[in-house]
Amino acid sequence: MLNPMNLFIAICLLLSTVSCAGSIKNSSTLVDQENADQLELAKKEGLVNWESKPQTVDQGNGLQLLLQASEGMSFIYAAHKENGGQDLFYTGSHNMGDTFSKPYVINKVAGEVSSHGENGPILRQGQGIGRFAVWQGGNDLKFARSMNFGRSFSPAIKVNDDNEKTYHSFQTMEVGPDGTIYVAWLDGRDKKTNLPGTSSLYIARSFDQGSSFEQNIKIAGDACPCCRPALAFDSSGKVYVSWRHVYKDNNRVMAVSASLDKGKTWDAKTLVTKEGWKINGCPHSGASMESQDGKLFVVWYSGAGNRAKLRAGMSLDGGKSFKFMDEIQGKVLDANHPDIQVINGEAWVVFQGRDPKSADGWGVIRPWLLKISGEGKISRPEMVPFLGDSVAYPYLFKGNGGRIYATWTEISESGPKAVLCRGRIN
Repeated sequence: MLNPMNLFIAICLLLSTVSCAGSIKNSSTLVDQENADQLELAKKEGLVNWESKPQTVDQGNGLQLLLQASEGMSFIYAAHKENGGQDLFYTGSHNMGDTFSKPYVINKVAGEVSSHGENGPILRQGQGIGRFAVWQGGNDLKFARSMNFGRSFSPAIKVNDDNEKTYHSFQTMEVGPDGTIYVAWLDGRDKKTNLPGTSSLYIARSFDQGSSFEQNIKIAGDACPCCRPALAFDSSGKVYVSWRHVYKDNNRVMAVSASLDKGKTWDAKTLVTKEGWKINGCPHSGASMESQDGKLFVVWYSGAGNRAKLRAGMSLDGGKSFKFMDEIQGKVLDANHPDIQVINGEAWVVFQGRDPKSADGWGVIRPWLLKISGEGKISRPEMVPFLGDSVAYPYLFKGNGGRIYATWTEISESGPKAVLCRGRIN
């Protein structure tokens, strides 16, 4: 028979356990409810009215979106399939992302694609019907184009003009106002002249809609080796490039250079901030940059001062000087990988980070959105709906008729998912 005192202790322990479990459940429920309340408030008063449940395009990563005037959609993304390596896939949608066409492989060399982190594929629209894709294939940069509305892509050509067995990666691509295609990337061919552990920044241009590329042009050395560069243009055709520059003391500072002759020659670099981030290693996080109406916006990640934060710079004089904005992410924790779209002279920024009110600041990484006005006023970051797994490398795309889209990779136990979220600007 159970001793009365022992019975009393057992009942107390049981009640304590039930109370504790109920407290934990209630705490979790409160956090979930708070997130739901914030999303509902954003629908009414926020920047964008997002769909509550985003779309999974396919298993894969590095999802890029291209929008036509009809709001027809083209996507590329990398995925591991039966051959064990990564391939680059194309799919489309004719109903704004309700359904997607059967995907097909763009690259002709099976399994050659390397897509990880910021080293993902890029998709851009030409002046006419051309759709252009660039990716890292083996040690080289590969470029392919579709001239039939995405029904097929041509065999890839090599963008880098050397045959060295070194890396050509962390690429970006933009199409200028006159149709010139610019591809910029980080290159390992100048190890003898660069600081140890750094890369060179190169660019290549195509004046014939991607049939061929001109000789590679070196823009700078001593570039952070895994922080993707960014390209932008102003209305006159002036070309801008940004990269994270490295000094001998491991001070890494965001830099911008401009070209007035379509990328043939480049001005001396302008540092967006006087002080950078001293770190002996590459943070795998480059800047995003856009220009509109005489304003050049740059946003990037920094861990300076023992804080994970997003910084921004705005130039009103063609990149010669910058107004510096620090800690634009508000209270969001672990903010990283910003991407900009400039809409009506304002910089809309999507990024990833953790909710400070979720799991003591260690809740799952999710997407966020904020806006920087033309005067430099920064809005409060707002939650973007996601599927619930950890979000990585979000991108933002402006549609027509007030529509806006975000893409990202969600990392789950079953592998990475390429995700699309649709919204309407309030």
